[in-house]
Amino acid sequence: MRRSFIFRVIVIAIIVLFSVDGTASNKTELSVVTEEWRPFNYTDENGNLVGRSTVKVKAILDGLGYQYQIHSYPWVRAMDMAKTDKNTLIYSIFRTAERESLYQWVCPLMAPVKVYLFHLKNRKDIKLSSLEDAKNYITSVGRKARSHEFLLEQGFVEGVNLDVTSDPSAELRKFLAGRVDFLVQSEWEMFESLKAGNRSIDDVTRSIEVTNINERQACMAFSKNTDKRIVSEVQMALDKYNKKHGLQ
Repeated sequence: MRRSFIFRVIVIAIIVLFSVDGTASNKTELSVVTEEWRPFNYTDENGNLVGRSTVKVKAILDGLGYQYQIHSYPWVRAMDMAKTDKNTLIYSIFRTAERESLYQWVCPLMAPVKVYLFHLKNRKDIKLSSLEDAKNYITSVGRKARSHEFLLEQGFVEGVNLDVTSDPSAELRKFLAGRVDFLVQSEWEMFESLKAGNRSIDDVTRSIEVTNINERQACMAFSKNTDKRIVSEVQMALDKYNKKHGLQ
């Protein structure tokens, strides 16, 4: 009888221990935010959030047993939410010195992404041999995107040679209408953006690579007030995923 009693006590103690100190992923619902950035994270014609990065994020969170919802917002809003809201994850976000202290980082989500200046092929007036030459034209960028920050660092000026918008679709509309001269995008992003607008990649010309942007790591990042155990768990899962599938 005594042994049976002791055994029951031990079992109950183990159950209580795991119910109190169980993995954070089984107890915490996450809010996940992103932006429209083809082909990595974007909303398809059925209203579903898809894309290469989205597939990886979902696979990791599902594998860990998290409850979560993903929402797409203008980039500035998404970044602000991930700075202040508890248990909030943002992707795909470039890890920079300026952003380092604002989030808890989980990296790398993607392989380095090369980005270029693109212009319409029928713009025979555009002559470009360096990034400095681009200051003679107007380049459209998303507000607070890494390309926006980088071009400001290189001496571009908003309202002069830099057109800033919070709406990625507006960037493309202005570009196709000839209201801006350049877009800063990856080849895949340019291809997907044009495809969504019923245009062809043959309608544009890839110009110079915008240096340094491709050296930044695209990551996931958590708000500072998210439990560090969650961050550590997701980092370990990402490491395993990248090792198994390769960094793409």
